[in-house]
Amino acid sequence: MKISKISFKNIHSLRGEHHIDFLSGPLAESGLFAITGATGSGKSTLLDVITLALYNKVPRIGSISKSVIDHEGGIMTRNATDCYAEVEYIVKQKTYRSHWSIQRNRNNNLNDRKQEIIDVATGAILESGKSAVPVKNEELIGLSYDQFVKAMVLSQGQFSKLLQAKRDERNTLLEDITGAKDYRAIGIAVYRRYREVLDLRFKHEVRLEGVELLQEEDRKKLTAQEIALNASKVSQKKELDALKLEIENQKGILKHQTVLATNEAQQKELIQDIENFKKEEVTLKNHTKYVVHAPLISEVDQKEKYLKEQTGELEREKVNQTNIIREKERLLQEGSILVKRELTAEDLVNALTAFNKEVVELKKEEDLARAEAKLHEDTVKKILSDVNKDTQRLRWDSQPKVFKEGIHPIEEKIENFIAKSQIYTKAAAEEKEIQFREKSQRIQALKIALTHYNSELKNKNSKASELKTCGELVEKYNGQLKVLTDELKFLETKVEQLTKAEEHRKKHQSLEAHRTALVDGEACPLCGALEHPFAINEPVFNPQETLLKSKSELLTTKRALKTATQTNWENEVKRSKLLSKEITELKALIAPQLDEVEKLCKALRLKDIPDAQALQDLENQLMKEVQLVEQVKKAFELRTLLENLNQVAKQWQQSTELKTEKEAKRKKLFEGDGLDGKVQRLLSGWSANLENIKNSNRTLATLKAKLETASKEKDLFNKQLNAILDKEAIASLQQLKSFILTESQAEDIRNKKKRIELRQERLTTEKDNAIKEIALYKKLIKSDAPLSALEADYAKLEEAFGSLNQQIGRLKTTLEADAKAKEKQQVLLEKLKDLKKEENLWKTMNGLIGDSSGKRFSNFVQDLTLEQLIGYTNLRLKDMSDRYLLDIPTADEADKNDSLKVFDSHQGDARRSINTLSGGETFMVSLAMAFALSDLAAKNVKIESIFIDEGFGTLDPETLNQAITILEKMQNEGDKSIGVISHVEALKERITTQIRLEKTGSGYSTIEIV
Repeated sequence: MKISKISFKNIHSLRGEHHIDFLSGPLAESGLFAITGATGSGKSTLLDVITLALYNKVPRIGSISKSVIDHEGGIMTRNATDCYAEVEYIVKQKTYRSHWSIQRNRNNNLNDRKQEIIDVATGAILESGKSAVPVKNEELIGLSYDQFVKAMVLSQGQFSKLLQAKRDERNTLLEDITGAKDYRAIGIAVYRRYREVLDLRFKHEVRLEGVELLQEEDRKKLTAQEIALNASKVSQKKELDALKLEIENQKGILKHQTVLATNEAQQKELIQDIENFKKEEVTLKNHTKYVVHAPLISEVDQKEKYLKEQTGELEREKVNQTNIIREKERLLQEGSILVKRELTAEDLVNALTAFNKEVVELKKEEDLARAEAKLHEDTVKKILSDVNKDTQRLRWDSQPKVFKEGIHPIEEKIENFIAKSQIYTKAAAEEKEIQFREKSQRIQALKIALTHYNSELKNKNSKASELKTCGELVEKYNGQLKVLTDELKFLETKVEQLTKAEEHRKKHQSLEAHRTALVDGEACPLCGALEHPFAINEPVFNPQETLLKSKSELLTTKRALKTATQTNWENEVKRSKLLSKEITELKALIAPQLDEVEKLCKALRLKDIPDAQALQDLENQLMKEVQLVEQVKKAFELRTLLENLNQVAKQWQQSTELKTEKEAKRKKLFEGDGLDGKVQRLLSGWSANLENIKNSNRTLATLKAKLETASKEKDLFNKQLNAILDKEAIASLQQLKSFILTESQAEDIRNKKKRIELRQERLTTEKDNAIKEIALYKKLIKSDAPLSALEADYAKLEEAFGSLNQQIGRLKTTLEADAKAKEKQQVLLEKLKDLKKEENLWKTMNGLIGDSSGKRFSNFVQDLTLEQLIGYTNLRLKDMSDRYLLDIPTADEADKNDSLKVFDSHQGDARRSINTLSGGETFMVSLAMAFALSDLAAKNVKIESIFIDEGFGTLDPETLNQAITILEKMQNEGDKSIGVISHVEALKERITTQIRLEKTGSGYSTIEIV
């Protein structure tokens, strides 16, 4: 996977739009480049752009949302309204473009972000959407976000700490670097789960102990009692039900006797209600007779009401007509004031129309002149903006005449500057610019050539110094070998003597059992002697066993020392030969480089090879000359701009004067705005007024006709009513109206009559039913005892029955509780069995990987990770140097010192602590480990773009030089694109291809590729 291009706009402190192409220009030619700038200038922002476009995440913030941009001020540059990040990358010879953007709407709120992936070759959109694009990028690249950051953004400073840390600290650092903190969490979770299961098991045992069961004998006894009591309950229930039925029959007789008494009282009330209803019955009869005249009475009342309404409407219309005539006079007066002469009703419309037309024509001419003046004014401002682009040369003035007077002094100043520079044409300036560009290229080429030459020369001198040291070591090891050879001969003789004496002593000790069995006077089975002086007292020997052991160990040490010294001597001899060969090769390499430097010096007309200061002075002088040419070119451009400005300013003055003239003429007729609206309003009002007068006249005539017709109809209806009153012998219309009820009143009287009839029928039926029910209950009664005696017997029997039920209930509750307790005990036993099984499982797991801090499992996993990482590191170390191989400490070594170890092939594969390495060697190993993590994270993905973030600040010049040489070697051999993020000055001088970020006074930064 290779990053080919990044483009972005308004990200962090990098305001505006920027593009960086890694496959063309200086970045493609060198392959190794530095990203430089002050702290906070935006170096790491370039990495943020890449991960933002691909995964919508940045290392310092995490996932990006609208709230992060709005409330935390992340990603989007301050006061910007939109931003975007775009990355082009190559995977398996195919180029893809991943785009991320967001912008604010008119309400200053953020819209949803947009993301998409495009196949650059075809232009087809492969995927779009906020959640789909990061997933698609992960699929195409083959790396998740975490893997991508670890594989492509290396911070080797972390690995320097990792190399020299103790095991616990080393594993914690490795957790942070690889992000594998889940294993520590798993260890803690296993421990906590084991403790939870342990607590649960204990709680269940306590609960099980709390379950109490009945004894088997007690349970059987209680069951028998329950059966006996249930049998007694059945017989008592039958007796109780029979007594209850007898009581209910007697109560039935009493109930219906009460009903008969109540019915008799209600019959008396009904007779009185019938007598009272007779008056209402007469009223209903009159209503029924005269209600047929109600429609005629209603017609008379309606005509009376209609006449009153129409009379009022006629009076209101007369008042309205008066107001319309007054409005007509007001409109005529307003029109006369507008045109400034007396108008009549006949010429109002024509006069207003002609006046409006004249003013409109003048206004058009005035607006045309104003627009033309504004157009010239805008052109003047545009040219003035170009004139004042770099500095304030000419002040703006809204008066064209005053503005024109300020142009001439500027023109004179420009002409004086061109004459002083002695560059009289634009072509001459461009020719000088080409010459300066060629000279600048030669200076840059000389700087690069000098850098390589000085680097190789320094390398040769370093090799020569090493060769001298090797020679001294060869002589030293030769002397040590001679001394060790002599010492070994003496020690070998001494050890041989001591060994023989020790063997003799051991043989004597092997006859110990036989010697204790010897008896004086009896022959020895070995020698036949009759006297045994050593049968009891042991012989005295001086085996010098301790001395033999000491001498043997010294002999072994001396032999090992001789072997090591011999190996060191051979290694130094080999190294001397290798260094001699390398020095010869470097001499051959330096010669053409020196020729190239001298050739460039000659082209630049330099007598001697310059130092860094001389080159800088030459560059500074060239910069001044280039700046002068640039200023002259700007002067030519300004001269052309001022000529155009003079011409347009003249046109602006002419059109402004014409506008003033037209405006004065128009104001004589009408001063102000909105004439057309006023005229149209007057004409519309006049037309509407005339129409209103016509409508009012028609309305008055219509109302008068309606009044006359209604009066005639009313007289006709009055004649008909008078005839009815005479016929019925009714004194007045008011008396006739009193006989007629409303429909609701008549209906109420009818309903009251129906209710009286229904009550009469109900009471008769109720009386008959009560007599029948009393006769029926008398037949069912079997006892002569009074009701009170029966109820007393029932209460006693019911109390006894309740007591029996309570006894049965208590027995049943006890037995049910025992059954539930037994069931609960069984459930608890099953659960406890499962818990013990689970406890054994988690106990085993806790013993393997669990503890309260998660350290056990984390250390196990990180040890495995470290082994894998060291394997990748050693592969990388082979590419850098053939001297060292990294290894983890053995169990025995870890008890004393658990630091990482190295095999030193230049010292006979001597094994020693990583802490014994020099600063440069530590840097080389830590850099190899950083690249190894990239290999580990990337797995089978080929990584061709790598960024190394800092880590160079603590290196001395020689180690820094070595580090850069290693990076150049890796870049050349692997054809990678390697970017080094740093603010170290020496690194900037060595890596000449740079993406340079510089802060501006406004808090933003600029980007320059040099």
